[in-house]
Amino acid sequence: MTLFLRLFALALCAFALYGQNPLVMVADPFGGFYQNEQLKLELTRKGQAYTGVILLGGRSLPVKAKATAGTLAGTFASQGQIYSFQAKRSGSQLTLTTDGATHLLERALAAPAATTSPAPTATTSPAPAAITSPAPAAITPPAPAPPTVVGDWRGQNAIVRVNADGTATIGAKSHRWTLDGNVITFSGDGEPTRLPFEMVGNTWTWKFPDRQLVLTREGSANTSAAGIVGQWQGPSGAVQFNPDGTATVGGLVYRYSQTGDQLTLQGADGTFVATLQTAGDAMSWVVNGRTFGFQRVAAPAAGAVGGIMPELVGKWCQATSLSNTSGIHSRSVCLTLLADGSFAYASDSGATGQVAGGAYGTASDNNDTGTWTATPNSITSNWKKTGVRTFRLEKRNHAKTGDPMLVLDGTEFTTAYQKPPWR
Repeated sequence: MTLFLRLFALALCAFALYGQNPLVMVADPFGGFYQNEQLKLELTRKGQAYTGVILLGGRSLPVKAKATAGTLAGTFASQGQIYSFQAKRSGSQLTLTTDGATHLLERALAAPAATTSPAPTATTSPAPAAITSPAPAAITPPAPAPPTVVGDWRGQNAIVRVNADGTATIGAKSHRWTLDGNVITFSGDGEPTRLPFEMVGNTWTWKFPDRQLVLTREGSANTSAAGIVGQWQGPSGAVQFNPDGTATVGGLVYRYSQTGDQLTLQGADGTFVATLQTAGDAMSWVVNGRTFGFQRVAAPAAGAVGGIMPELVGKWCQATSLSNTSGIHSRSVCLTLLADGSFAYASDSGATGQVAGGAYGTASDNNDTGTWTATPNSITSNWKKTGVRTFRLEKRNHAKTGDPMLVLDGTEFTTAYQKPPWR
């Protein structure tokens, strides 16, 4: 064999041996055991993922992590909460960072004594006693504060008062109460009743086996939803939010609460939840993927007769059509009452037909605008063309369709929008 062939064969053998080197094939930068005087960390690798445990103050905190570009990023669980961390390896040291706190850990050749074996003897350099000391605040955040249930709460059908002395009233009945985490127990009226619950801001939800009851902290509407108090004009009429936590939407009364960007409306026809956004005098609701826009309405001018009644806001019309041998005659009159106290009036009429001299057609219109206020029995309007005029007001429902109507001095105007009947 020539020297060249021998060298080539040796090179092939060296390449094969290198390819089988287990240190090259399965190099693991993070797996193993690490510790310092405060905590111990054990990591086990599977692919690019790691699992393990942090031992801290006598507690075991489960760890999940993944290595990417020389950095280990993961999470650990403590008292039901999830916290994130990052770690980097430099020689035998591991630098672990979480919530702004940095911990320098030293790699151990074997599992720390607290995980798999009794404490080491003096010949194996036992860890200092401080290793079991309480963790720094960044690693062991305090347990969440218990929910504050004391106070007055309003439900759909009753007021609930929870007192700090352990007593409570639900409607007209007295009880005693105790709290265990997110379960409240009421006793004093038959068998004790345990109710799991959720509390988000000023909204307290009791979970019964077959339903839920949503309560709103009394007085919270003025604080959490103060920005939406007032009158708004929407795509289907006016919306009124009052400081006392009530709202009028489409002529129906609701109780409302706001937590962050979540608006909750509770009424006789159910509970509705919308994602709320406001920007100056504009407001939008997102409900089931649909967006509804609203515009804030200015308060009525001082000295006006009565005020703006939100249930009257909308477009109200009367239409007639007559067809006979001489032709077709039609007339349409619409009065649009806006929540800002203004109105628009439009009257259109026309006729078409045939006469002895041939075909004919006529048309006319009469439009005006102004301002309005109302009392339960009257509407006072200030017309640009004709001045102030007051109409006697009645609210009726259409005899055939049930649609609500405004009757002004005996003339019926039926809603042009979808509105519930008057009650």
